[in-house]
Amino acid sequence: MSDFMTNLRGFALLFIVVQLSACGGSSETSEPPTEPPPVSQLRVILNGSQTVEFLKADGDAQLAGSTTGLYWRESSSASWQLRTPSATAITGIAIIDAGHYIVAAQPSESSDQPFPLYESTDSGQTWQAITHNFGGEFNTPIFNLAYDARTDQIYALGQGALAVADPNAANWTLLHGAWDTFATGMRLLVIDPIKTTVWFGGQGAIENGYFGRYNQTTGSVQEWNDLLAPPSTFKGGLVHPLDNNTVMFSGENGIVRSTDYGETWTTPLGDVGHAFFWDVKADTNGDLYTARYTKLQPEQPLIVLCSENNGESWQSHDFSSETDIGGVKSLMLAQHDDEELLYLGLWQGGIKALPLSALSCAN
Repeated sequence: MSDFMTNLRGFALLFIVVQLSACGGSSETSEPPTEPPPVSQLRVILNGSQTVEFLKADGDAQLAGSTTGLYWRESSSASWQLRTPSATAITGIAIIDAGHYIVAAQPSESSDQPFPLYESTDSGQTWQAITHNFGGEFNTPIFNLAYDARTDQIYALGQGALAVADPNAANWTLLHGAWDTFATGMRLLVIDPIKTTVWFGGQGAIENGYFGRYNQTTGSVQEWNDLLAPPSTFKGGLVHPLDNNTVMFSGENGIVRSTDYGETWTTPLGDVGHAFFWDVKADTNGDLYTARYTKLQPEQPLIVLCSENNGESWQSHDFSSETDIGGVKSLMLAQHDDEELLYLGLWQGGIKALPLSALSCAN
């Protein structure tokens, strides 16, 4: 072979090596693949810095009672509208019928008048102030409202009082406690139309958590005290929709549970450093959901818990990587297209939501 042919082959081989190097053919010079960012599970439902303490559904419509008033929207895909009778905080919402609401609010300033109640029959577009006698001669705050469709009555809570009225919410009858009780106040209000009882509770004068069960037939009341370590208070809870003998109530320092309608109690979620659990919700399968709130901490973890065994044990999920505003003060389950979401009414954080598929309730 001639020197010319030998040199030609050498140049050709060198050209191929150079081209392969330029195209990244060498594994030593290739860049490692970039990991995709984690998918965010947290959805924004209502943006803002307001605290949302009440979440309610009126058919497809949704209501949010907040420190800046009442928000309303026609469906989960509609925009929120501020439809409030007052620019002050909402302290209770009762839904009487479609578009018919009774709302309690803080007074705009110190007053010697009863705490405000308002009525709307057009989904909050217009409001009428209610002249009422809740509190008797004492101007006690109204801390919660609930409507009982079976009896067509509204129940309300004061500092230490359970009272009832007709749907016009004008004339109130004291059922238990006293208008002038010295106490921090009550918030827990759950009506059980099947067993015709009303569960109510909060915190007493010595920072003791307590709740009671009012029998609508006999008018008798049974009370429980100090089931959670003091200081404590009860905020929310439920009668289990698939097991009417199981009830659980949540508040400061955990959740108490009874499977025999109050004969005996256990504390499956207790001794939690006085963190609050403001409510418990159940989905159609009977799985239970709650969330954590630490008092007066503007930045805190977002901790959501769920249970698949009627609240006997709870699985905890930490979503703090997705928000630093994690204190939850209200809960609601809502359908969005083909998925169900858990709404989280936050302290100074509007409303966020998580798909139920992001929460594993298995033990």
